Amino acid sequence: MKNLSKILGLFALVALTGLGACKDDDSDKCQNGTFELTINGDATTGKNFNNTLVIGNSAGTDGKRMDIRATDTQGRTLIITLTDNSSGASGNGVSTDEYIPISEVTTGTENVFLFTIIENDMSYPFIEGTLDITSCDANAKQVSGTFSFADGDFEVTNGSFTNMCYRIVK
Repeated sequence: MKNLSKILGLFALVALTGLGACKDDDSDKCQNGTFELTINGDATTGKNFNNTLVIGNSAGTDGKRMDIRATDTQGRTLIITLTDNSSGASGNGVSTDEYIPISEVTTGTENVFLFTIIENDMSYPFIEGTLDITSCDANAKQVSGTFSFADGDFEVTNGSFTNMCYRIVK
Protein backbone atom coordinates (compact mmCIF):
# COMPACT_ATOMS: atom_id res chain seq x y z
CA MET A 1 0.00 0.00 0.00
CA LYS A 2 2.89 2.32 0.78
CA ASN A 3 4.32 1.70 -2.71
CA LEU A 4 0.92 2.43 -4.25
CA SER A 5 0.72 5.77 -2.43
CA LYS A 6 4.18 6.70 -3.69
CA ILE A 7 3.29 5.68 -7.25
CA LEU A 8 0.02 7.65 -7.20
CA GLY A 9 1.85 10.67 -5.77
CA LEU A 10 4.51 10.43 -8.47
CA PHE A 11 1.83 10.05 -11.16
CA ALA A 12 0.04 13.19 -9.90
CA LEU A 13 3.31 15.12 -9.72
CA VAL A 14 4.22 14.12 -13.26
CA ALA A 15 0.79 15.22 -14.45
CA LEU A 16 1.02 18.61 -12.76
CA THR A 17 4.58 19.43 -13.76
CA GLY A 18 4.00 18.18 -17.27
CA LEU A 19 1.04 20.47 -17.77
CA GLY A 20 2.74 23.51 -16.26
CA ALA A 21 5.05 24.00 -19.22
CA CYS A 22 2.76 22.77 -21.97
CA LYS A 23 2.56 24.20 -25.40
CA ASP A 24 -0.29 23.20 -27.73
CA ASP A 25 0.72 21.93 -31.17
CA ASP A 26 -2.18 23.80 -32.87
CA SER A 27 -3.33 20.49 -34.32
CA ASP A 28 -6.02 20.31 -36.96
CA LYS A 29 -9.57 19.72 -35.84
CA CYS A 30 -10.99 16.31 -36.66
CA GLN A 31 -14.32 14.56 -36.24
CA ASN A 32 -14.48 12.28 -33.18
CA GLY A 33 -15.81 8.76 -33.59
CA THR A 34 -17.80 7.01 -30.87
CA PHE A 35 -17.45 6.72 -27.10
CA GLU A 36 -19.75 4.16 -25.47
CA LEU A 37 -19.99 2.48 -22.08
CA THR A 38 -22.42 0.95 -19.61
CA ILE A 39 -22.43 2.43 -16.09
CA ASN A 40 -24.25 0.42 -13.42
CA GLY A 41 -26.29 -1.35 -16.10
CA ASP A 42 -27.29 1.80 -18.04
CA ALA A 43 -25.81 2.26 -21.53
CA THR A 44 -24.59 5.78 -22.24
CA THR A 45 -22.49 7.62 -24.80
CA GLY A 46 -19.84 10.30 -24.54
CA LYS A 47 -19.98 13.83 -25.88
CA ASN A 48 -17.96 17.04 -25.30
CA PHE A 49 -14.49 15.50 -25.68
CA ASN A 50 -11.18 17.01 -24.59
CA ASN A 51 -8.39 14.56 -25.44
CA THR A 52 -4.70 15.38 -25.11
CA LEU A 53 -1.33 13.71 -25.59
CA VAL A 54 1.47 15.21 -23.51
CA ILE A 55 4.96 14.35 -24.76
CA GLY A 56 7.96 15.04 -22.58
CA ASN A 57 10.52 14.04 -20.02
CA SER A 58 9.89 13.56 -16.33
CA ALA A 59 12.65 12.73 -13.87
CA GLY A 60 14.93 11.75 -16.76
CA THR A 61 12.43 9.40 -18.41
CA ASP A 62 10.99 10.15 -21.84
CA GLY A 63 7.34 9.24 -22.22
CA LYS A 64 3.81 10.23 -23.14
CA ARG A 65 0.64 10.72 -21.13
CA MET A 66 -2.73 10.65 -22.85
CA ASP A 67 -5.98 11.85 -21.28
CA ILE A 68 -9.21 10.85 -22.95
CA ARG A 69 -12.03 12.96 -21.47
CA ALA A 70 -15.70 12.57 -22.27
CA THR A 71 -18.87 13.86 -20.68
CA ASP A 72 -21.70 11.34 -20.84
CA THR A 73 -25.40 12.01 -21.43
CA GLN A 74 -26.00 12.22 -17.63
CA GLY A 75 -23.34 14.93 -17.20
CA ARG A 76 -20.67 12.70 -15.64
CA THR A 77 -17.09 13.21 -16.82
CA LEU A 78 -15.00 10.12 -17.46
CA ILE A 79 -11.23 10.48 -17.75
CA ILE A 80 -9.01 7.68 -18.98
CA THR A 81 -5.38 8.51 -18.20
CA LEU A 82 -2.67 6.34 -19.69
CA THR A 83 1.09 6.66 -19.60
CA ASP A 84 3.10 5.17 -22.47
CA ASN A 85 6.64 4.45 -21.31
CA SER A 86 7.43 1.91 -24.04
CA SER A 87 7.72 4.29 -27.00
CA GLY A 88 9.58 7.11 -25.26
CA ALA A 89 9.00 10.65 -26.51
CA SER A 90 9.20 9.78 -30.20
CA GLY A 91 6.20 9.96 -32.48
CA ASN A 92 2.78 11.58 -32.15
CA GLY A 93 0.86 8.56 -30.90
CA VAL A 94 0.76 5.99 -28.13
CA SER A 95 1.77 2.35 -28.18
CA THR A 96 -0.70 -0.51 -28.54
CA ASP A 97 1.52 -2.56 -26.19
CA GLU A 98 0.00 -3.82 -22.94
CA TYR A 99 -1.20 -1.27 -20.34
CA ILE A 100 -1.56 -2.35 -16.72
CA PRO A 101 -3.48 -0.77 -13.84
CA ILE A 102 -1.35 1.68 -11.89
CA SER A 103 -1.87 -0.52 -8.83
CA GLU A 104 0.20 -3.29 -10.47
CA VAL A 105 3.34 -1.22 -11.14
CA THR A 106 6.52 -2.97 -10.06
CA THR A 107 9.36 -1.29 -11.97
CA GLY A 108 7.97 2.13 -12.91
CA THR A 109 8.72 1.51 -16.58
CA GLU A 110 5.43 -0.21 -17.44
CA ASN A 111 2.66 1.32 -19.55
CA VAL A 112 -0.02 2.17 -16.99
CA PHE A 113 -3.56 3.54 -16.75
CA LEU A 114 -6.14 4.80 -14.31
CA PHE A 115 -9.74 5.96 -14.61
CA THR A 116 -11.61 8.83 -12.98
CA ILE A 117 -15.35 9.57 -12.90
CA ILE A 118 -16.47 13.04 -11.85
CA GLU A 119 -20.11 13.22 -10.80
CA ASN A 120 -21.79 16.07 -8.90
CA ASP A 121 -18.39 17.67 -8.18
CA MET A 122 -17.15 14.42 -6.58
CA SER A 123 -14.12 12.66 -8.04
CA TYR A 124 -13.96 8.85 -8.02
CA PRO A 125 -10.54 7.40 -9.00
CA PHE A 126 -10.19 3.75 -10.10
CA ILE A 127 -6.81 2.03 -10.06
CA GLU A 128 -8.03 -1.42 -11.15
CA GLY A 129 -9.64 -2.53 -14.40
CA THR A 130 -8.70 -3.21 -18.00
CA LEU A 131 -7.61 -0.98 -20.85
CA ASP A 132 -6.67 -2.13 -24.34
CA ILE A 133 -5.48 0.42 -26.89
CA THR A 134 -6.52 -1.31 -30.11
CA SER A 135 -5.16 1.31 -32.52
CA CYS A 136 -3.51 4.70 -32.64
CA ASP A 137 -3.14 6.61 -35.90
CA ALA A 138 -0.39 9.15 -35.15
CA ASN A 139 -0.88 10.94 -38.49
CA ALA A 140 -4.64 11.43 -38.04
CA LYS A 141 -4.18 11.88 -34.25
CA GLN A 142 -6.93 9.36 -33.44
CA VAL A 143 -6.96 6.58 -30.85
CA SER A 144 -9.30 3.61 -30.26
CA GLY A 145 -9.64 1.11 -27.43
CA THR A 146 -11.76 -0.80 -24.93
CA PHE A 147 -12.02 -0.57 -21.14
CA SER A 148 -13.85 -1.69 -17.98
CA PHE A 149 -13.56 -1.08 -14.24
CA ALA A 150 -15.61 -1.31 -11.05
CA ASP A 151 -15.79 -0.60 -7.32
CA GLY A 152 -18.61 -0.24 -4.77
CA ASP A 153 -20.08 2.89 -6.43
CA PHE A 154 -19.65 2.23 -10.14
CA GLU A 155 -19.46 -0.72 -12.47
CA VAL A 156 -18.32 0.27 -15.96
CA THR A 157 -18.59 -2.40 -18.66
CA ASN A 158 -18.66 -2.50 -22.45
CA GLY A 159 -16.47 0.61 -22.61
CA SER A 160 -15.11 1.52 -26.02
CA PHE A 161 -13.83 4.56 -27.85
CA THR A 162 -13.26 4.60 -31.59
CA ASN A 163 -11.30 7.23 -33.51
CA MET A 164 -11.10 9.70 -30.62
CA CYS A 165 -9.23 12.78 -31.84
CA TYR A 166 -6.48 14.19 -29.64
CA ARG A 167 -4.29 17.24 -29.63
CA ILE A 168 -0.59 17.13 -28.82
CA VAL A 169 0.82 19.23 -26.01
CA LYS A 170 4.59 19.54 -25.47
